[in-house]
Amino acid sequence: MAEARISALLPAAGGGTRLGLGDKGFLELAGKPLLHWVAEKARQVADEVVVAVPGERLEEARALLPGCVVIAGGTTRHASIARLVDAASGDWLLVHDVARPFASVALMRAVLAAAAGCGCAGAMLDPEVPVARLRDGRVVEALVRSEAAIFQAPQAFGRILLQRLLREADEAGWEPQSTLQLAVRAGSPVAAVPGEKSNIKITTADDWRLAQLLESHLR
Repeated sequence: MAEARISALLPAAGGGTRLGLGDKGFLELAGKPLLHWVAEKARQVADEVVVAVPGERLEEARALLPGCVVIAGGTTRHASIARLVDAASGDWLLVHDVARPFASVALMRAVLAAAAGCGCAGAMLDPEVPVARLRDGRVVEALVRSEAAIFQAPQAFGRILLQRLLREADEAGWEPQSTLQLAVRAGSPVAAVPGEKSNIKITTADDWRLAQLLESHLR
């Protein structure tokens, strides 16, 4: 991957409805917006950083993120990913959410390196306990810890592969919760990279309170 161009794609167009504090990327931790923290880390591993934000905040985001490509996102995360891919120039695409500002630069590099080996990769957190498969409120299967993992970000894809996966998803009318699900559903090999406990996703008020306690892990 040494000679290949890398683009970091940061979807941040969601309104943060569940958190209820406004556009999530503009919320501040340690005195700076989440967009700042994630973009600064992405710059260290990518040749370009492409960010999707709400259309009405384009100019604000461009002022906040000099040197980044800032575009208007779609109505869903999946739609924003498609727009980011179209706007990016890299051979390899690193997808990361501004809702995960604590992911380390080392984790980003590890995911990119793993993707180079099989086409795509993602950070996966060890659940540390057995995991249950549920159906209609009942446990139908128990997976041992070694056979289960929790999806995290970042995730990385070869550009051509991700374009194909997005096209197939559109043809099927399917939108995943996590971009990596596209590859799993298509049967593409996916490398699992050990995730980080501190790499929390800020979704709820409890997550936001925890994030404020973890501010020292931002750098």
